[in-house]
Amino acid sequence: MKIGIDLGGSHISVGVISEDGKVLTKQEKNILFTEQKNDEIKNLIRDTIISLINAVLRDIKIPIFLIDGIGIGIPGIIENNKIKKCNKFKIYDWDLAKELEDYYDVNVKLENDALCAATAEKKYGNLKDSNKSIFLCLGTGIGSAIGIDNNVITSEMGHMIIKKDEQSLCNCGKNGCFETYCSMKSFKNNVIELLQLNKDIESEEIRTILTHQKDNRIINNYITQYIDNLTIGISNIINILNPTTICIGGGFIYFKEILFQRLLERLECNSYQFDKPKIILAKLENDAGMIGATLI
Repeated sequence: MKIGIDLGGSHISVGVISEDGKVLTKQEKNILFTEQKNDEIKNLIRDTIISLINAVLRDIKIPIFLIDGIGIGIPGIIENNKIKKCNKFKIYDWDLAKELEDYYDVNVKLENDALCAATAEKKYGNLKDSNKSIFLCLGTGIGSAIGIDNNVITSEMGHMIIKKDEQSLCNCGKNGCFETYCSMKSFKNNVIELLQLNKDIESEEIRTILTHQKDNRIINNYITQYIDNLTIGISNIINILNPTTICIGGGFIYFKEILFQRLLERLECNSYQFDKPKIILAKLENDAGMIGATLI
């Protein structure tokens, strides 16, 4: 058994994962990252991870020494098992693995979160039979990975420019990034603003509200705009890389009934390729990153 951890832009998920990729138990916690200083953010992340690890160990009633290792998916660049750069949290050159190894005396490995999720989908999910695939993780940002045969490599498709708009500053410092328009953070924030909802509302509540807003012209116009932007980004990926499969995961899964069919219809009209790729959803849904973290 291993412990898999998915560090998201607004939440942390921790699970105990069996050797065949099953989630035996998991715990999650939403985290509000606001104006904390660098060290405060590090302490919040580390302490939350430790609290959730202890919770899943209590759930399954096993001591830490029976765990074969801990894997963590990070939304950023990993070098030499350290967080080299994580723009979402403004964290640079942090040896989180060593801090957790010192605390638990267990081997800890870090990897990019989208690569973790793509690796899990490749081994256990909907990418098992694809030899040229793209994984897009639409969450707080947009993570991505490329699968070629049995190899999975990370990429930064979320920072592809799809519009030159000086009002849309990304946390990477550029304007017009794909994730600025099409991340689920962007989608939810815009819906919250248009419907004047509470800023702390959960994704499940937003989804329920949207299912009762089918005749709302303002919301329909925004969803059309969102799908148009998402189509631009995915069409660019298709035309450049010509994958056989594109798999979408992350928080997008919460809104699949509202967004996915509209995306497929828009892509059908907009793709240049004769042999169009399959567009599918992640089988492992939001557990993909957590499961994949144990495979690195």
